[in-house]
Amino acid sequence: MEEKTRKLLKELQNGFKLETRPFKRIANHLGISEEQVLEIIKQNLEQGVIRRIGVAVRPEKLGHNANALVVWQVSPEKIDVVGEEVSAMREVSHCYERECPPGWDYNFFTMIHARKAEQLEEIIKEISEKNSLNNYKIYRTEKELKKTSMRYFDGDDD
Repeated sequence: MEEKTRKLLKELQNGFKLETRPFKRIANHLGISEEQVLEIIKQNLEQGVIRRIGVAVRPEKLGHNANALVVWQVSPEKIDVVGEEVSAMREVSHCYERECPPGWDYNFFTMIHARKAEQLEEIIKEISEKNSLNNYKIYRTEKELKKTSMRYFDGDDD
C-alpha cells in the first residue's frame, strides 16, 4: 500500500471533526492537496478498501430510548423483497442477511430504533404482519458498550 494512502486511511479511521472542509484539513495535515485526498478516497472506494464514509448517529441522543436487535427467520425466496422493504424503513438503521450457524434459525438481522417501548413493539409487529414473519427474537439494547469504527492502524504504524 502506498504510504500516502496508508496515512490517509489512518486519518479517516479517526473520524471527522465538525468542520466545513474536513478533507482540506486532512490534506494540509498530510502535505497533499484536497483534490489528491478526494482522488485517493475515490480509488479506495472503487477498489473496495473503503466501503463507505458516513455519519454514525447515537440514537439515544436523538431521543430513541427503545432500541433492539431483532433477528428473523426469512425464507431464501423472500429475503430480497423483505430486505429491501425493511431497510427502507426510517426506524431501521442496520439490516443484514447472515449465514445461519448450526442450530440457529435466524438469517435476517435488523437494528430498530424507537422513542418508546410501545412504538418499538408496534414497528416489530408491523414488520412481522406485513411480511408474514412469525419466527423472530428481540434483543433489547440495555447499554452501549462501544461506538467506534474498526481500527486498522495504530500510532506505532508510522
